[in-house]
Amino acid sequence: MPSLQKIAIVMCLALTSLAQPVHSARSLSARAQPVGRDSTIFVQPTMYQVFPVAASQLSAPVSQLEVLRTGNVSVLENVVVFEGIPANAKTCVLGWAQAAKAERTEFAVARNGLLAAQQIPRLPDGGVSWENIVPIVDEAVEQGWPLLHPETTGWPAIETAATHIAGYIDCAETIYLKIQVDDRDTDGFVYLGQDGNDGLTLEVN
Repeated sequence: MPSLQKIAIVMCLALTSLAQPVHSARSLSARAQPVGRDSTIFVQPTMYQVFPVAASQLSAPVSQLEVLRTGNVSVLENVVVFEGIPANAKTCVLGWAQAAKAERTEFAVARNGLLAAQQIPRLPDGGVSWENIVPIVDEAVEQGWPLLHPETTGWPAIETAATHIAGYIDCAETIYLKIQVDDRDTDGFVYLGQDGNDGLTLEVN
C-alpha cells in the first residue's frame, strides 16, 4: 500500500487506546536463537500481504507485519511462514516482541490492535493471494487448527522492551499462519517492522 494512502487511512482512525501491559525483557538477536538448553526462538518470518479487496493480487515477500481493517472491512492481511523448525519439536509457542522504544523499528497501532492469527496447513500453489489462501484458511477452520489472538493495543507507547505470548500452535517443520485485525472488534491498523528484536516470534522446545 503506498505510504501516503496508508497514512491517510491511519489518520482517519481514532487515537490508540491503551492496554494494561505486563513487561518482560528478552533480547532476540538472530533468526533462530537458543534461549535455553532445549529452547530456540525463531524471528523474522517470511511475510506476504494479501488484499481481500483485491483478491487476485499476488504478493512478493515483505519484512513487516502490517494489517488494516477499516469501514468494517478487512483491507490488508498477512500470511506468515516460519521455516526450519526441528522435526522433533514438541511445543511451539507464537508470540511477538518489541525492543526498547529508542531502539525499536517502526511500530504503530491505531484503534483496535487485537489480531486474529489462524494457523493454516500450507501455502497455495501458484503464488500467495487472497483468493488462493481463502480455501486453505476455510479448511484450517473446519479442521480445528489453532486460532490465537495477539494483543498489540497500546504497546507502541510503552518505553521498555517487552515480549508477549499469544499461545500454542501445532509444531511442524514449516509453520504457516494467516493474520488479520480481529473482526469481532472495531476497525484497526497495526504496523510492526521486524528485525532481530522486534516482530513475531516462535519459541520451540
